Amino acid sequence: MQHTRPSPLPRQLRRRLTSGIALVPVAAALLGAPLAHADANWPGKPIEIIVPFGPGGTTDVLARLVAEGISRELQQPVVVQNKPGAGANIGATEVARAAPDGYTLLMGTPGPLAINPYIYDNMAFDPAKDFAAVSYVADVPNVMLANPGTNIKNLEELIEQAKARPGKLNWGSPGIGSTGHLQLELLKQMTGVDIVHVPYKGSAAVTNDLIAGHIDLAGDNVPTALANIRAGKVTALAIAGEESLEVLPGVPAASETAPGYRMPSWFVLVAPAGTPVAITEKIAKAVDNFEKQPETIEKFRALGAVPVGGPPDTLAKHLSSEQERFGNLLKQMETEK
Repeated sequence: MQHTRPSPLPRQLRRRLTSGIALVPVAAALLGAPLAHADANWPGKPIEIIVPFGPGGTTDVLARLVAEGISRELQQPVVVQNKPGAGANIGATEVARAAPDGYTLLMGTPGPLAINPYIYDNMAFDPAKDFAAVSYVADVPNVMLANPGTNIKNLEELIEQAKARPGKLNWGSPGIGSTGHLQLELLKQMTGVDIVHVPYKGSAAVTNDLIAGHIDLAGDNVPTALANIRAGKVTALAIAGEESLEVLPGVPAASETAPGYRMPSWFVLVAPAGTPVAITEKIAKAVDNFEKQPETIEKFRALGAVPVGGPPDTLAKHLSSEQERFGNLLKQMETEK
């Protein structure tokens, strides 16, 4: 199959990880500013959720589901805007620079909120300081995929083919630093395979090229891939974690072949730093109320997603922990290269 838009692990990663510069997670900075007298009329106008990826991917799908729920709970329109580019940094930067009034939110993922500071130089925002935690929306497992034309049917066969043909297979991801990308980097680290990374600007483009045969393999979220797996348009090789999934019977966990392999995704709402706690808590409560409804739980389950929810301070602690975890992972990958 023909390689398209190949890109190695960026040189910035090596410079970033070897320069001694490290993101310092500060949970307190993620909480928000105190507000003694919250505006009882908030929200008084539409709320905007920025999705830092293109339409059609898991981030976009979950953002639109949550937008519907928040709108219903708060009785205000919630508009979703896609602002893809630069590994999600474009959309994240827009939210970081927005007014801290609760009317502009980011549907965040590990990329912009935990990974990108270790990959990109001259970041326009600091995820540990420039956002206030709002709501832990959902956990979503990732899946390893193949174009059926490769005749690769599971992770064991993928490793065998990759070792037999070093550098000949390619792997698409939603972007540099996405968990779809780190699925590959972790696989390379753990098994020694040589597979070319092909970054895109979102999941939809990855899916289209995988189905068309322009790329051989891909790492993506289960909700994005589910319909095409069931239709036989792509082959699910393994769940990128330690457990199989009810929605994908017969697809084993990657850890069965590569013990200890784990690369999940999470999706959260954050606001600009300084957003009053009274507002972030109000949004978080709206998300919680929505996610506790049986029909919402069923929608998430059908996607392979697990609703989480909880107050802003719980999310702040999670983000701080994940910034440290991904930083350690990337440093280890670079050390072992």
